[in-house]
Amino acid sequence: MNKATYKICIPHAEEVEKALRAELSQPAPQKGRVTLRVEDGCLVIEIESPTLNGLRALSNSFLYLAHAAYSSLEAADRGPG
Repeated sequence: MNKATYKICIPHAEEVEKALRAELSQPAPQKGRVTLRVEDGCLVIEIESPTLNGLRALSNSFLYLAHAAYSSLEAADRGPG
């Protein structure tokens, strides 16, 4: 089993984790297993996959989604303009 762990220490870690958790409940092809948690104010994403291609695909997807959620929250903090 291939495994990757990402620990991302950002403001809004809990809100980003909630946004990503919604993705875990969506029906999708099983490329592997993803677990999420917030630890010491950091978002931790653990990904396991039987194939390296699956690990890469899941990593790319969840890191992109984390970036999108974080960027949206930061933009909301800044306000209009």
